[in-house]
Amino acid sequence: MEKKITNNNNKGITMVALVMTIIILLILAGVTLAGLTGEKGLIKEARTAKELAEKAALEEQVELAIIKAEQKHRNPGIDDVIQEIINNKVISNADQVNKETGAIRTDAGYEITGKLDDYVGKVSVGDGNTTGGGNTTGGGDTPTPPTPSKPLTVEDAKTNGGVLDNTNPTTITDKYENEVVIPEGFKIASDSGTDVTQGIVIEDVSAGNATTKGSQFVWIPVGKVNHADGSKTIELNRYIFASNGTPTKQGANTINDYYQELATSTKGNVTAIKIEAFKTSVTNNGGYYIGRYEAGDANATANRTSSSNQSNPMVCKEDKYVYNYITQIKAATVSREMYVNKKFTSDLINSYAWDTAIVFIQEFSGDVDYAMQSRLQRTLAKTGKATDGSNKDVRCNIYDMAGNCWEWTTETSTYTNTSTGASCPCVHRGGYYGYSTYSASHRGYGQTTNSRDDNTFRPLLYL
Repeated sequence: MEKKITNNNNKGITMVALVMTIIILLILAGVTLAGLTGEKGLIKEARTAKELAEKAALEEQVELAIIKAEQKHRNPGIDDVIQEIINNKVISNADQVNKETGAIRTDAGYEITGKLDDYVGKVSVGDGNTTGGGNTTGGGDTPTPPTPSKPLTVEDAKTNGGVLDNTNPTTITDKYENEVVIPEGFKIASDSGTDVTQGIVIEDVSAGNATTKGSQFVWIPVGKVNHADGSKTIELNRYIFASNGTPTKQGANTINDYYQELATSTKGNVTAIKIEAFKTSVTNNGGYYIGRYEAGDANATANRTSSSNQSNPMVCKEDKYVYNYITQIKAATVSREMYVNKKFTSDLINSYAWDTAIVFIQEFSGDVDYAMQSRLQRTLAKTGKATDGSNKDVRCNIYDMAGNCWEWTTETSTYTNTSTGASCPCVHRGGYYGYSTYSASHRGYGQTTNSRDDNTFRPLLYL
């Protein structure tokens, strides 16, 4: 009988293989776990990368705060820079900065060094000592006084005679922390409002006998505007206005079938220098300026007539003879020649600037229907001067948008006179002393040759 042979080693081999497999898996698991959680593990590397990114972002915020402080102050000190860092939400209070070393301990717990090197170790004022190891001059203990800072607020500027920087734009704030950018060569006027809602007025302080000296402009804020009761938002736009003054945004749309703000025109009228550049400037700087008054003839000694020179220089000052009897084309030329080779642009006012100024006036003057007010003067007056005892047309420090003369703008009309076939591409805005039906928001058209007593203009400034 054949004997069946059984291999008893199969079970042993299987058990060994299983044990070896488990051991290998444990080794691999250990390696993987070490790769994830070890000194140079993936988890730690990821956490480190996240922390480095967070710290880099905070360092960038510190650098931006320093730039902002340098824009606000002629010679920013450590306290000025610290305040901007607080404003940028990097730190909660000044105690988080070591004024001797410049080390910043952020709210997120990171330490930032090397960013405040230019602002620590400066000489203290008046006590003969240095702060943070700073140096004295002349080999003695007498400190060098710091260069005076620019005024930080509108009130400071007025207290200091309004003088700012004649070579660069300056950013200051009002009492509600609204920022105002002052162009080179201007100061805060003595009768300016103290906050933007009242109308911040700047005045040309050109040296010598410059024709433009004394010309005044009013800041039109765009964006969020803080005031005593909270804040409101002014949006740069073209608007139409309801009978109660309610504005409706129109953007680049054609208004009332005729009116457009074009980049270029083939109809003979003058358009804005660069309308898109204007809008970008307003966005970047939070506002723009319009003439406080209608244009005045710098050379006129009596009311202008139809034979008056249309190339005389203009000023924007009170009590000047109105620069009327001028075409839209000449008005644009004179506006642009007012300031050349500057770090800002002067131009004839455009429809965005006109309409947004009306919205600003309605929000903060108390006249919610100013857009629809008309004939606030009934006789032709000098700039800023009502001569008939009627209600003087001034709101938020801006004069005569609803009265005195129609004002040329860079807007374009597509209207053609059906009886004569004449094109009327030039657009004027506002009220006129001779008619009671035209209000501050009025749009009218005219030919390129129109030059009458009811035609004047208003300049625009932007950085």
